[in-house]
Amino acid sequence: MVDEEGLQALRTSLEADGYRLEVQEEGDRVGVRISATAEACADCLVPEPVLRGILQQTLGVPEGSIDLTYPRGSEEAN
Repeated sequence: MVDEEGLQALRTSLEADGYRLEVQEEGDRVGVRISATAEACADCLVPEPVLRGILQQTLGVPEGSIDLTYPRGSEEAN
């Protein structure tokens, strides 16, 4: 279901800013967890609605099927 090539490109981009991307498919849902490393750039993580759109295009799944979890303390980015 998920476009693995797109997933790797997005993962690489987020890692450059100090974030980890985990994706897990569960039936028709896709769980996406973003976590921050100690080197994370707080200003580099886009707002949640923007990332949802990016995930939809990158992963090739409907936006409504994505369950997105942002790092703790990044509520201002949502």
